[in-house]
Amino acid sequence: MNINEVYLRIIETENDSDVVKLAKKEVMVIPILINAMLDENNCRAQNILIDLSEQTPLLVYPYFQYIIQALDRYDNFTAWNTWRIIANLLIVDYLEMWEEIKDKYFAAFNSENIAEILVVVSTAKFIIKYKPKDKEKITILALSLIHISEPTRHLRIS
Repeated sequence: MNINEVYLRIIETENDSDVVKLAKKEVMVIPILINAMLDENNCRAQNILIDLSEQTPLLVYPYFQYIIQALDRYDNFTAWNTWRIIANLLIVDYLEMWEEIKDKYFAAFNSENIAEILVVVSTAKFIIKYKPKDKEKITILALSLIHISEPTRHLRIS
């Protein structure tokens, strides 16, 4: 299948699980989904990539460098989905790509944006599971959230 045929198949396929099946057979599906996530902020592509990263992380892992670009784009929802994909890929992180982005993850614990904090907290168990050497740092950062005494600017009523 050429790239145009693959793109048309994705568009014509209504069921996301069928796109996941297609991605397992056709190598061009994953880059098309990543481009849709990066260039169009496509939620469907994000959800399919989450499913793929859970079911077949080795298929998605070669695109790790492209996926992390979504952390700096769009909105908190995209970042949340991107961290979910990354957390799923850590089980196969044989190139130790986590090392390149973990400081960004740790910094999110100190965000003023409650949604960003929820993102890192929701993925912490996977990161601790697959990157146990970061457990202590994540635990300290998570425990520091308990001591937040003043609401973030997003929660203030003005």
